[in-house]
Amino acid sequence: MTKNIYLSLIAFVFLLLSCGGESSENLDENGETQDVIPTGGVFTMPISSYNKEVQVNEVQKLEESQIYWQIFEGLVKYNAKTLAIEPAIAKEWSISDDGLTYNFEIREDVYFHDNSCFEGGKGRKVTPEDVLYSFEQIYDNKATNSGYSVFKNTLVGGNAFHDGETETIEGISIDGNQIVMQLEVPSLAFIQKLASVFGSIIAKEAVEAETFVPVGTGPFVYDASNSNSELVKLGKNTNYYGVDEKGNKLPYLDSVVFVYYDDNDEKMDLFWNGELSFIRRVPITKISEVLEERIGEFESKPPKFILNSEPELTTTYLELNMTTPVLKNRKVRQALNFAINRKKLFEKILKNQAYEIGKFGIVPPLPKVFDDYDFEGVEDVSYVYNPQRAKELLAEAGYPEGKNFPSLQMQFKSGSTDYLVASEIQSQLRSVLNINLDIEAVEFNQMLENKAMGSADIFRTNWVGDYATPEAFLTNAYGKAVPKNKTEPSYLNSSRYQNPEFDALFEQGARAMDMVEANEFFTAAEKLLMEDAVFIILWYGEDMALEQAFVRDFETNSIGYIDLKQVYFKTPTADEYESN
Repeated sequence: MTKNIYLSLIAFVFLLLSCGGESSENLDENGETQDVIPTGGVFTMPISSYNKEVQVNEVQKLEESQIYWQIFEGLVKYNAKTLAIEPAIAKEWSISDDGLTYNFEIREDVYFHDNSCFEGGKGRKVTPEDVLYSFEQIYDNKATNSGYSVFKNTLVGGNAFHDGETETIEGISIDGNQIVMQLEVPSLAFIQKLASVFGSIIAKEAVEAETFVPVGTGPFVYDASNSNSELVKLGKNTNYYGVDEKGNKLPYLDSVVFVYYDDNDEKMDLFWNGELSFIRRVPITKISEVLEERIGEFESKPPKFILNSEPELTTTYLELNMTTPVLKNRKVRQALNFAINRKKLFEKILKNQAYEIGKFGIVPPLPKVFDDYDFEGVEDVSYVYNPQRAKELLAEAGYPEGKNFPSLQMQFKSGSTDYLVASEIQSQLRSVLNINLDIEAVEFNQMLENKAMGSADIFRTNWVGDYATPEAFLTNAYGKAVPKNKTEPSYLNSSRYQNPEFDALFEQGARAMDMVEANEFFTAAEKLLMEDAVFIILWYGEDMALEQAFVRDFETNSIGYIDLKQVYFKTPTADEYESN
């Protein structure tokens, strides 16, 4: 079935179930009326690149995580509104006083989705052995394993298992219905790492099946027969254990659909027509349409659409390939940093749609999130537009006025906005330094592979933190994440930057027992990183998101985490907005 035919069917069902989905009223035991949450409907949202069916430990894109968060669950999960950690497959847990031992008690009512990989096609009960197997996959030593970089140096024996020195992970043991995990050193971020997509509990039968299909325990089930590279359909998991506060079974929705569009006009038209439930990022070319032409549809009572805008844990930057001979020269890297007019990018290309220009480091300057972090100190060693200093540094590096400087190649994700940014950077480097930058738009999945292999000199990167600590950003420069074999992909630290002093500071921050101490080490590491000028920080994200007003209990947050199990559709009424 083609995407267009299938989308037409979705649109019909979607409009039928959502726009007409008024709540009904029942009588409670006291004879008073109470609202009943409507069930059914199709939640549809766009994705920005082609879908690939990848193993959990191979996830690289935020949208892959957003899809898999509906299919899989870990021992714990995020609260989508507050980002607090909540129980999931583990109903409760305890932590030893020294912060080294975590004891998780596994729920006894969690089952994997029905799938042909299981005997009789029936999903089986989750056991502690599945947790053990899932962590063996995290520490698997295959080249495409992205999850290992997140959990490296965490569990006792994890690194040794990854390196093939042992056949088991020493730091994980089973005690009845409990899983006990022993950490090498204390980690304030460990519990948050468990809530990342890499902490998902997976079934051995699904991983080792002849053809991989995502099979988890979450509220929605992957519909393989109706999914392809442009469309991902998830159906309701009727055997899901979760219930709401009144005991009603979750999820409320019938299905969830993620669709790839390469045409911004088509995507926006579908949203205005009610056929897309949510758009995470308004295309820059469509901002005036939202804020000017259609603003009345957001401000009416009741509104037809909802506009959300909040700072994100997102940093957009240029990643310099440290294996490129000319980029090994720190003065060259610093010259490139000083040559970029970030304010012009912000105003001319982004139309002011960002939280802040990139005048700090890779950690987004959000004091409410990163309390007691020395952003001012990092800013002192970071970069703002200084063309004269850029020219001086390039001359000191041996390339006065750009003479004999080799052409550099920069790759970026295909898309009109991305091209505009790349073209402006190309123009600025030519104008300030008299150097040539070849720019190339590449399909996103291919660009991620190219970046891991270092097949260009510069890559534009948009990094979203998996958890709210500086570690989630500074890990991109952790030298010990770089493969020893240069022919292997480096998915995390794809610049292949290696500095033992940075690594030592990063590790001390990661093992600190409180955030004040951790931030001291992380700040010192980031200052060193910025002085080394491995990244050209461009801006920090604050994108506009659009939501249909009839979508209820859908929460957005700074890390892009979504949880759709309690989302439902109900047409807003004027009465709801009388007091506003």
